Amino acid sequence: MKKLLSVLLAIVLAFALAACQSGGNGNDVFDGSLAEMIEAMYEVKDPGIAVGDVEIDLEDSDAVKAFTGLDDASGITEIAVSESMIGSQAYSLVLVRVADSKDAKAVAEAMAAGIDPWKWICVGADDLQVVGQGDVVMLFMVSTSLSDAVTSQEMVDAFQSLRGGNLDIAL
Repeated sequence: MKKLLSVLLAIVLAFALAACQSGGNGNDVFDGSLAEMIEAMYEVKDPGIAVGDVEIDLEDSDAVKAFTGLDDASGITEIAVSESMIGSQAYSLVLVRVADSKDAKAVAEAMAAGIDPWKWICVGADDLQVVGQGDVVMLFMVSTSLSDAVTSQEMVDAFQSLRGGNLDIAL
């Protein structure tokens, strides 16, 4: 009887652990900080170039504009940026968390319209996408001269895989 009970408990425990690890419905959404999300994206798709994090002060409207294309950080709770550490490589990955997911599409549209893909000296990004899911918007731009290392679609795919496989916004 004790053996049967032990085996039964072991089976129940195994199922419980499997359910916890799988997340249940398969639609898990990465919900860590945006900086952690960028790290996780780089585990999915290594950009193949030297990149570094850029700290953005939400109160610095010039920095907000330069990196996100937004005129200010109204309605934004968090920004994370990763850019090429070599100035002659046009590469920028920007994640923005909006306070209200209802505003995500308007923020994405403003980012797409306001970003300067030629913000670097002598180089520009000609492969640009803005996508979003829930309360997170991603702007990714890169020069096609780096397409052997990374493309915007590869980074969109990495973002999409971390956000549960669905995109609410694709510009």
